[in-house]
Amino acid sequence: GLRLSGVRGRFSDRELVRFVGLHGAVSVEQVMGAFGVGRTAAYRRVAACIAAGLLERLALLREEPSVLRATRPGLRFAGLDLGRCVVSPGSVSHWLRCTAAALELGERYGTDRVIAERELRFIEQAEGRAIYSAKLGHRPDGSDRLHRPDLALALGERPVAVEVELTPKAPRRLEAIIAAWRRAAWVGGVLYLCEPGATRRGVERAVRAARAEERVQVAEVMGR
Repeated sequence: GLRLSGVRGRFSDRELVRFVGLHGAVSVEQVMGAFGVGRTAAYRRVAACIAAGLLERLALLREEPSVLRATRPGLRFAGLDLGRCVVSPGSVSHWLRCTAAALELGERYGTDRVIAERELRFIEQAEGRAIYSAKLGHRPDGSDRLHRPDLALALGERPVAVEVELTPKAPRRLEAIIAAWRRAAWVGGVLYLCEPGATRRGVERAVRAARAEERVQVAEVMGR
């Protein structure tokens, strides 16, 4: 998981680029929240990393703030063996909400216990097995077809998978995913953070249909 500086307000370029690289796409406001710094300090450090070619700024949607993404040189600089994050107009909101959820969970459980999707995907690919994910079946080559969570929490002996649901999924697809989570004994449990209204109701129905109430907790999605 991400380990931030122990002193609020002090952070290195490497810590900043690592934070952005792990979470994929983040806003400057999220940088401020993660490191406990004001707007001027955050913008100054971000601008220096952009000038050095370690970060880049993407403006994809008018209604969303511009987001930061680590460049390939930035990922190498931060010691992350990850590919450059693919960010599209349709995915900006989800990336930002996942980062927001990670920050809030970090405040609650400790930042070193929060594992971003990009990191957990890398870990599973390196290990060659499901550690944080649910198994939905098998691919034609016999390998497991995995459904990866948006985040994970390293709590106790088994991790807790975290799903960030912003829009309703097709009921049958959602039920299949939650049934897979119910079977995923290597995961300690699942936390669904849902937009209120139809999205949350859909998840709650799917949890009941899959008889997964003991494995899946449903709560309201965290802020930006």
